[in-house]
Amino acid sequence: MLVGEIIKYYREKKGISQSKLGEGICGKAYISRFESGKVTLSPEIIYKLANKLEIDINKEIESLYLIEKHLNDWNQAIIMQRTAQIEGIKLELEKNPFIMASKHAANYTLLTGRYYLHKNMFKEAKSIIENVEKEFPTLSNYEKNLLLHIKGMYCISTFRTIECEECQIAVNLLKQINLAEYNNEEYYFHLALAYHYANAKVSAFNYAEKALQFFNKTYNHVNAMNAQILMLMQFDSERDIDFLELVENYKNLIHNCMILGAQESKINILYNLGEELYKKGKYDQAVSYFEEAFLLTDKSSIKYLRRLYHFTEACLDGKLLKKENILEKIDAGLKLAKKQCPIYLNLYKLLALKCKKNLSQYYQFLADVVVPQFIATNNTSFFKQYGKTLYNYYVEKEEYEKAIEVDQHFKLMTQVLN
Repeated sequence: MLVGEIIKYYREKKGISQSKLGEGICGKAYISRFESGKVTLSPEIIYKLANKLEIDINKEIESLYLIEKHLNDWNQAIIMQRTAQIEGIKLELEKNPFIMASKHAANYTLLTGRYYLHKNMFKEAKSIIENVEKEFPTLSNYEKNLLLHIKGMYCISTFRTIECEECQIAVNLLKQINLAEYNNEEYYFHLALAYHYANAKVSAFNYAEKALQFFNKTYNHVNAMNAQILMLMQFDSERDIDFLELVENYKNLIHNCMILGAQESKINILYNLGEELYKKGKYDQAVSYFEEAFLLTDKSSIKYLRRLYHFTEACLDGKLLKKENILEKIDAGLKLAKKQCPIYLNLYKLLALKCKKNLSQYYQFLADVVVPQFIATNNTSFFKQYGKTLYNYYVEKEEYEKAIEVDQHFKLMTQVLN
């Protein structure tokens, strides 16, 4: 940014006309052409103008040079999840009056979007993405890749919170990233997450392994654990790895989280371990981990809604709570789901029918509403669970054509990304 733009900024801020500023120093025409970058002025005249505006011109120029460093530091702090540093750099950047007039405006705006994702402020992040696409048509190659990364992260972050399933969109976005231009291997982790949500286990494991190598190389211990968690989640405990060994691996990661103070990672591991135990029919143990996870989760987040659901489902399947207590949990979930997530709204309704033992209505609702919603939104993870339930029901009822139709839908959904 030109020195003339600094002079213009402070002149307009103080409400001084070009003529008034130039009195006794230089003419209005020179001021106008200087502010627009058409002419240069001598250092002596620049200092006189700066003194009249009561600014330290050297300090203001230095602050411009610091913008790029602050932006790089901010991005690195977000990657490393250093909360105090993230907030401190954000405040420093906000103090800089020239940032949106500088060549770094697009990068700053994009990183603000990334900051919002870090804070789970998804509406604000979406607004930033839309603003960048509208206001910055000529991004640098690095900024184009950063935009792809942030859009992919947004799709992953809003997974299961909206009508349309976005995990495959995230895969398509993240695969477009040119690493030579972007130089940030962290995106491997988000690509692995996108493949995981799309139920593409092989690809998810491979990219999680690449991410782990990057995190280990950069001493990013918290994200290294997150990559290990993601790799563990790709194993089928019945075939690929001994179940007791899998549980032990999860417990070791929980211990490491406690040492590092990685609370969010610890909660994720508790929840994932609960899922593994639930799949094995160990409902009492699953409930213990689910409960610890959702009690540590912010009640206003979609994660709380999800974790409460699986806790309630495990309690019902394991007959670990009285019917009235389970219905209370379901009612609480329904109220939250109405505000946050149409998919979970229907899942809680389904759970209520199951709890009340209205099995005919349960399977009717599953067939007419729930499974079609998963197909329409391409939600492979939920379809795998509830589609199987519907498939088994049709086989039991000897409605084989309907069972085959469910199976074909699943095969179509899972073959897209694998």
